[in-house]
Amino acid sequence: MTFTQQETTRLTNDERDQLNAQLARDGFAVLPHKLPADLANDVIGAIDRITAEQRQSNRSVQSVKLHNCVDHDPAFRRLMMYEPALQLAYDAFGPMFHLNQSNFISRVQEADQDAAKKDFAASIDWHADGPRPGLFPRVDGMMGLHYLKFGYFLTDLTHGTGGALQVIRGTHRHEELDGNKKNFNVADYADDLVEFNVEAGTVVVFHQALWHAAMPNQSEVERKNVYISYCPTWMRPVDRDFPAAADLENLSAEERWLLGEPRPAMRWWIPQGDDASRMARFARKPE
Repeated sequence: MTFTQQETTRLTNDERDQLNAQLARDGFAVLPHKLPADLANDVIGAIDRITAEQRQSNRSVQSVKLHNCVDHDPAFRRLMMYEPALQLAYDAFGPMFHLNQSNFISRVQEADQDAAKKDFAASIDWHADGPRPGLFPRVDGMMGLHYLKFGYFLTDLTHGTGGALQVIRGTHRHEELDGNKKNFNVADYADDLVEFNVEAGTVVVFHQALWHAAMPNQSEVERKNVYISYCPTWMRPVDRDFPAAADLENLSAEERWLLGEPRPAMRWWIPQGDDASRMARFARKPE
């Protein structure tokens, strides 16, 4: 799929207010702007290159999932810098936030549904993302916002059979799902079930504790999407170690910050110098 050019703008303060209100209420929101064409096409090109390499090296590979994709192609670092996402991350965490995780998934048609469910790259059953509340502090049985997750959907899903992301509205405010799997029946939540059968280029943001799933892809369209999330700097990333300074050469100051440039331990907690102003352009401005 090739995207046509379209305008995108940073979120207005009113848009930020509306998105944050929906996030608080429902646990998710759809951003008002689609990805710019050049960025979307570059990301698809990177996905296609990497999946082709993996399939060539291993003939049994079908659906492909790659963790820490920002380290595998500059296109994913550009996506990491998508301005509306960083505006919402700033709203959630203030200036002291960085990259939590990144991955892409390229999912082929899965004719055998039972086999597909055994393949983590192909589909994933209902869950909430970590940290696991059974092992970390909870307040009234619920896990707070530890990271904000953005789903970038790069292929058209309006046909309705592509194994789109599904969520259950408001469940970021429920007890964590994994401990309740024995009593879980998705039909009990039919009124709050949302499936994102969306147009290509759509961006969805959601709370990491929201219950979500992705069913097998039943269509002939290879479903391609990227997930990128951000968290406070006092939290370690999920899928990557912090890089050496030499690995960050030629990157912008904002990219180095998000990727975790080396600095004394206390500065992950208490900003010094330009730490609190590095991401300042994503703060709210008078309109």
